[in-house]
Amino acid sequence: MYERIRRSSRFFLLVLITTFSTRLLYAQLVTNGSFENAVPGPVAENDVPGWVLNVGDGVDPAPVFEIVEDVVQHGNQALKVDVIAVGANPWSIQVVAENIPVTPGTTYLYSIWAKSGGPGAQVNFTVGNYSYNEYGVLRPANLSHEEWREFTFEFTITDQQTLARAPIHLSLDANTGNTIYLDNLRIIDRQLEIASRVPILFEAESGEIGSDFAVLEDDDITFVQIQTDGGDYTPAVWNFPGFDSRIVTYEVTFPMADTYNLFARIRVGPQRFDDDSFFYARGFGVKDPVNPDDWIIANQLQVAGFSNPDHIVHEPGGLGEGVWKWVNLSQNSYHAPATTFEVEEGELTVVFQIGGREDGFDIDRFAFGRADLYYTVGNLENGEPGSGHLPGEIWEGPPLADGHPKFLGSAYSTPQAQNFASYWNQVTPENAGKWGSVEGTRNAMNWGGLDAAYHLAKDNGFPFRFHVLIWGNQQPGWIEALAHSPAEQLAEIREWFEAVAERYPDIDYLEVVNEPLHDPPAGPTNGDYIEALGGTGETGWDWVLNAFRMAREIFPSTTRLMINEYGIIGSTNNVNRYLEIIRLLQAEDLIDCIGIQGHAFSTRGSAVLMNANLNTLAGTGLPIQITELDIDGPTDPIQLTDYRRIFPVIWEHPAVIGVTLWGWRPGLWRNTEGAYLVEQNGDERPALVWLREYVASTKTAADRIAESPRTMHLEPNYPNPFNPSTVIGYRLSEKTKVTLDVMDVQGRHIRTLVQDVQAAGRYAVTFDAGDLPSGLYFYRLATHQSIQVGRMLLMK
Repeated sequence: MYERIRRSSRFFLLVLITTFSTRLLYAQLVTNGSFENAVPGPVAENDVPGWVLNVGDGVDPAPVFEIVEDVVQHGNQALKVDVIAVGANPWSIQVVAENIPVTPGTTYLYSIWAKSGGPGAQVNFTVGNYSYNEYGVLRPANLSHEEWREFTFEFTITDQQTLARAPIHLSLDANTGNTIYLDNLRIIDRQLEIASRVPILFEAESGEIGSDFAVLEDDDITFVQIQTDGGDYTPAVWNFPGFDSRIVTYEVTFPMADTYNLFARIRVGPQRFDDDSFFYARGFGVKDPVNPDDWIIANQLQVAGFSNPDHIVHEPGGLGEGVWKWVNLSQNSYHAPATTFEVEEGELTVVFQIGGREDGFDIDRFAFGRADLYYTVGNLENGEPGSGHLPGEIWEGPPLADGHPKFLGSAYSTPQAQNFASYWNQVTPENAGKWGSVEGTRNAMNWGGLDAAYHLAKDNGFPFRFHVLIWGNQQPGWIEALAHSPAEQLAEIREWFEAVAERYPDIDYLEVVNEPLHDPPAGPTNGDYIEALGGTGETGWDWVLNAFRMAREIFPSTTRLMINEYGIIGSTNNVNRYLEIIRLLQAEDLIDCIGIQGHAFSTRGSAVLMNANLNTLAGTGLPIQITELDIDGPTDPIQLTDYRRIFPVIWEHPAVIGVTLWGWRPGLWRNTEGAYLVEQNGDERPALVWLREYVASTKTAADRIAESPRTMHLEPNYPNPFNPSTVIGYRLSEKTKVTLDVMDVQGRHIRTLVQDVQAAGRYAVTFDAGDLPSGLYFYRLATHQSIQVGRMLLMK
């Protein structure tokens, strides 16, 4: 039954294409609409094929027309017009597309892209006959000097003419002294444009299939599967198919020239991340099987795709293995930068190729859909037209914690990338920064995912946390093979540190060691290089200390060094073990921040317990980050209840400087447990609605301090840590009443050091804590206008 439905869909498409086959040659009616068929440089009158450049007698000085290659919207060239003066009429300066074939009674779509060099420019876009009667007009069109904009309108041929012209009027007063850029004029039969909204579907088994592929059938679905793995060859072929036998070739006919997205209906095999990739060609045409520049790697499809008929296939998606699902390969970077496909006039029938990469990966069918439209799973399954608009509301920002002194960020990866900066203001690469992801092959560095995360942070002014230098998981297999030579391993570790420091000079927070308690780099499958870093040694944690020493040496002083661990916030025992390492690092000034993972299995304890463990770690005097927060949501009410229980504890704690979610969209680590905050279609779950409202309305102690007028400045105490005394300094900008109090980590008042009216100037007060136990204390300086708080650590 399924096959019969699909064949019917293909028949519909065939009929549709056949119906318009006589019009395919005339899909785009304007000759040289993108100015590609012209010699770059100054032009005049009839120098540009398909166009006439007219200047009236009264225009002095005359405009300068030029074909340029530096400012373009489509292709490689555009028309630039420098308007120095204008004439008596708008058409005193005009650019006219000539000899456009039309059919009486037919409705057409007019589309052109334009921009200006400076603000305020205006243009009249018109279409008419050679008797100067207009069929359609956009008058005036206001141009942007910041970006290209598309201008469109519909018109109908209301007479018996079969040739039309499309004048563009530039002689408007607003354009004097300005520059106009024009590109990509298209006039298309409206019915053909409507027909082009239907995706072009073809079965994976319909092409010329290489001998290394098998055509298989399961539940009446016929699909192709590569039978060889990239690792089966010497050398391995992971960056290109390698052989013609591992390629499938298709011939595809498009209804009209346009830009198209590529979709695929796929199924990931039981080996999950080892059964989830293939190659597709970079553009159309026959490709070289051993040239990596000809191929795009689509990888990590284990956490991608959509299957619900109503879900729009535009974002990465997040479905796993064993299910047929649609992915949009052109709009998402699945391992490598994606690409759209350009179909040119006169080249509507093209060759498209794919290549095998990992066996166990199934491909059922492909679709090309116009890149300006959105397609649901149902549209792709049934050959239905796409839509020009996304349904529902999309949060456009600002980020939830914008304006707060604390950040609220997320792990970043392809499934989490869509609309990231609208919600979150801190970035941590999810997997791209792990050594095994970067240097899976020795000396062959894959920085792509890390670059994307780093540049997202820096382009938006967000803090960037690097995750992670040293860990006992997801490490290169080759480093473990060097376990017989600790000196060689140590040299490679140093090289790894130096490579990261060189490529990313502005890391805000650097996770030096991850999960030292639970997953050290010891033994098979864990990296097995703990001895290269000194092993456990005298302290029991020498390998951690040496890793931090190396990081402090290699990375700039502006990069704050962190440790990270799971199972902490809900376990007093683990907190005490963690503190042992942290104290050793503090003794050598090797650590600047403590990371506590917030995975769902760690936050099932009471709020009282979590707050107490945070207090204990705050006693070190170091700031704390909640680094990997995910709160399961098998149902909306369960997730909402847990967010309300857990998030205020961590967000409002004075020692916590920021929280990072470990993903927020489908495709995150705890996807099966429903820890995502938006649905596949982008709809916000109730927990996210609550989170946005809570963060916006809640003022933490850090918020109140940040909002206080600066009539004074509180300096860090010195020394810190201290025993038994320390000096607290502050400056006053005016005469005012001052109170300086000391409180413990619970906020209880310990001592008042100053309570007086003081003149403007600098003051220093000695605090003697000889009678107090070790721990974290806060000192608060208050005037009638402002309150500031500092932390100090008493270590006896």
